[in-house]
This record gives sequence, C-alpha cells and structure tokens, in this order.
Amino acid sequence: MREQTLLQKAKQNPLLDAAARVAAWPVLAAQYRQAQRQADARRAGAHDPRYEWILKQRGRFAGQRCFVVATGPSLTMEDLDRIRGEYSFSMNSCLLAWENTAWRPDVYMIQDWYVYQKLAPLLAGDAGSQLPEIWVSGQIAAAYPVPERFRAFPLHELDHKMFHWKGWGEFRFSEDCYSCVCDGYSVTFSALQMACYMGFREIYLLGCDCNYNQPKSHFLPYGYHDPKAAVMGDKMLQAHAAFRRFAQARGVRVVNCTRGGMLEVYPRVPLEEIV
Repeated sequence: MREQTLLQKAKQNPLLDAAARVAAWPVLAAQYRQAQRQADARRAGAHDPRYEWILKQRGRFAGQRCFVVATGPSLTMEDLDRIRGEYSFSMNSCLLAWENTAWRPDVYMIQDWYVYQKLAPLLAGDAGSQLPEIWVSGQIAAAYPVPERFRAFPLHELDHKMFHWKGWGEFRFSEDCYSCVCDGYSVTFSALQMACYMGFREIYLLGCDCNYNQPKSHFLPYGYHDPKAAVMGDKMLQAHAAFRRFAQARGVRVVNCTRGGMLEVYPRVPLEEIV
C-alpha cells in the first residue's frame, strides 16, 4: 500500500510526479513485463483460476445491445430510470444513486485503487448487496481483502504508469478479456471491452462527458478528486478514438447518448430515441 500513497502524493505536483516516475521506472517496467508475460500465457491457453470465470462470458449476448453508464456530471436520475430493463454496465460512484432510482446495473466495475478505498464500505454493505455482479481489477483483488463474491478481471495497465503525458504511451484494447483487459485511463474502457467480448453488437454510452474542467466533475460526488483530472479528459478522448477503430473492425456499433460533454468520436443519438 506504500506505493499507492507515494504515487498519490506525487500526482499533486507535476515535477514531483515526473521525478517519481523516473525513479520508479525499473519497478514499473518490471511490472509491465510481468503483466505482458501473464497475458501472453493465458492467451496461449494457460490455466489461471483467478480469471477463468471470464471464459464463460464470451459471446453470451451475441448480437444484442447494452448500455455503458459512466458517472459524468450530465447523467440524470431520469436517464437511469429510462434504461431500466436494458442490460447495463456501470462503475464507481453509481451506487450512490440507489435512494433515487430503482435502476441497478447488471454489472458493476471498479479498477482504481483510490476510488475503491472510498467506496469499499458501501460495496461491502447494503449498496453492494443490490448489485448482481461486482467485477474488480486484479490489482484491487491483490491489494485488498475483497468479498468472495467479487470477481477479478486481469487489468493490463500497459505503459500508462511510465508514459503518462498527452500523446505518449500506447492505446490498445483486447478482444480476449481472459488474457487481459487493457487500460484506457478509465474503467469505462474495461466495460467496453467486456461488452464486446460478451457479444454485444450495439453499445450505448451514457454519462461519458470526458470533461473534468468544470466545478462538477461527477454525477454524484464521493470525496475523491484525481489531481490529474484536468488532463484526463484529453487522454480519454484519445483512448475513445482508438476504441472506435477497435470496435468498428469487429462490427460493433458504439453510440453516444451522453447529454453534452466533449466526446464526439462516436455518433450521437438522444437517449429518448433509443428507449
């Protein structure tokens, strides 16, 4: 847990952040190589009991549609009520909405250490008990004593910890989520990859503003603010452009139903025209 604390403090200062990453380079590079070796081994058929549940998800919903609900400030309770009955993925602070909507996502995903620290008590309590599926990154499952019913997925952070500036580092996505789920600077991309893996051919995005340069940066505040939030929107826009190419190559249509925001790489359709 010490690594998390030091990196979190370093994020507060760009120069300190850069220095910390240079100092940590050997460790980060080793982690990258290990993650890649493990992903390659699973892709080649290696048995990994942590993630074998994912194999049963492949193609389960072939040809169907789903919603991926992010937690941007444009999201409304009315939006959530409207998609009740639709298969949906959501994430992070969405569980703070339970008092105001009967909607519950079919799959809840969380992968950031710091976000998990804030929300773990809720996930382990009544709010979490209302979620049919809770999927956490392998990093969270390794760092915390997560409840037994939580399922871990193999998040591959690529080179994002080493190359963290705009225009640096690689963006790629996985069509084999048992081998790995690639990081795109947001858990939204993990949900998108899993949706493709599960066979969905139409994916509708909600609450995906990609705009943190405003007083309200999330649907519902929960006491966590990423010190790099001011630049994360740009990184996510780059990642979405890469994901659009990934999805198109696989015959998956992604539509943005977000009310406003900065995400323009997908076609926009008002939610009211979909449901």
